[in-house]
Amino acid sequence: MKKSNNFLADEEDPLFATTRYDVYNENQYQLKLIERMTYMPEIKPQTEALTVRDAVRYRRSIRKFKETVVTIEQLQPLLEDAVYAPNHKITEPWRFLYATTDEAKATFVERFIAFFKRNNPNAKEEKINQYREYFSKVPALLLVVLKEDENPVVRNDDFAAVSALIQNLQLLAWDQGIGMVWKSGRILYDKDFQQEMGLKENERFAAILHIGYPEEVPEEKSRQKASSLLTEIK
Repeated sequence: MKKSNNFLADEEDPLFATTRYDVYNENQYQLKLIERMTYMPEIKPQTEALTVRDAVRYRRSIRKFKETVVTIEQLQPLLEDAVYAPNHKITEPWRFLYATTDEAKATFVERFIAFFKRNNPNAKEEKINQYREYFSKVPALLLVVLKEDENPVVRNDDFAAVSALIQNLQLLAWDQGIGMVWKSGRILYDKDFQQEMGLKENERFAAILHIGYPEEVPEEKSRQKASSLLTEIK
């Protein structure tokens, strides 16, 4: 995930990018995936799970969602499996805040807007309204909380574990036809926002995940071949 100085960032910033997402049609797997994404959750859950490779290879970050909410009852089983991420000494340095109701999401948005204004006092109302409009179309928000150990080595290990958990969750959700996008940025480190959301002194946010059933599945973006980055030690 690319580092960013933006207030709320992911690998596709800016938040309101005008990129047109065309459905990707490389092979038969993708055609099947498109069908599943198009009709979920109206159809019954598929009976055949994705292979691990297919889930990893064809997962996409989703930024346009259907209106259907992913309930906490649907999310919880995914988290129950996702927590089996690699975690040195099983510190389990995570907890989760989930917002699906209009009231809960409105509370998040108002606190986000307050953070944005604190850091950008000259922001135009048009920009603020853009954020309100964007969040109004996100069915659910999962805020991943990270417990920060005093020991910097443990702290780094714990963040790695939380990151692995988040990827587990994304893959498990994708298998169920659920998409999400992993957001980061300065808001994760803002003390006022952390206090408003009820975090403890030794906690911060690791990610804000936007979750829902995909309205559009973006096309694949090429990656550098791993073979060009692999060196055998002799």
